[in-house]
Amino acid sequence: MEHLKSGWDLFLLPRTWHKRLNDSLVSLLPGILLVGFFDVLVYRTRSIFLDFIIGSPAAKAGKALLFILTVAAVGFLDVLCAAWPIADLCRFIARKNNKFIIPGFNIILMKSYAYSHLLFYPVLLIYNPTGLQMEKLLDRNINPATRIIIIVLYVWSLLQIAVQPAILLRTVGIKSKLDFSEKLLVAVVMFIWLNLEGQAIMFIIELAYKLFASLYGMP
Repeated sequence: MEHLKSGWDLFLLPRTWHKRLNDSLVSLLPGILLVGFFDVLVYRTRSIFLDFIIGSPAAKAGKALLFILTVAAVGFLDVLCAAWPIADLCRFIARKNNKFIIPGFNIILMKSYAYSHLLFYPVLLIYNPTGLQMEKLLDRNINPATRIIIIVLYVWSLLQIAVQPAILLRTVGIKSKLDFSEKLLVAVVMFIWLNLEGQAIMFIIELAYKLFASLYGMP
């Protein structure tokens, strides 16, 4: 485990982790699957995993294969669409102002985005039937410790919208020589873009759900 030198290392990942990020495509692939699995499981309005994989006994092998392909496709689209345009913006600013930016920065930022999802995997506990679902807060007999855990996880899920861009911005700061004003511009664009891109990914997951429903029937 990385040595944490400050509180920022806990929330934004240690500087040494950011420094070790490279442009190897091989180590990006697991990150794509991590993102895809996270996206599909966190979308609980109509859950592919709960409704078609766990909740339905029919044609499990075929559905499992399609589920894996869906996870891979969603993860690839999310990582590519979230990080690549931001990386291009950083490279454009660096070239325009004669600032250093590390070669292979697009892949590096994609990795930063992908693996930053690991910090938020615990929030899946409140969006899936684990005994820590949000609905448990309505139960007056719930254990106080359980209630606190659910609330903490819910707050952490809300903070993802701010913490994840901050992680990416830390990667930008470590892998380039952009100055404060340039990074501030990147931060504003990143915040807006990631929110828009997130909505698009949710739409894609909704389409995937409809595909499962058309193939296997509504649960």
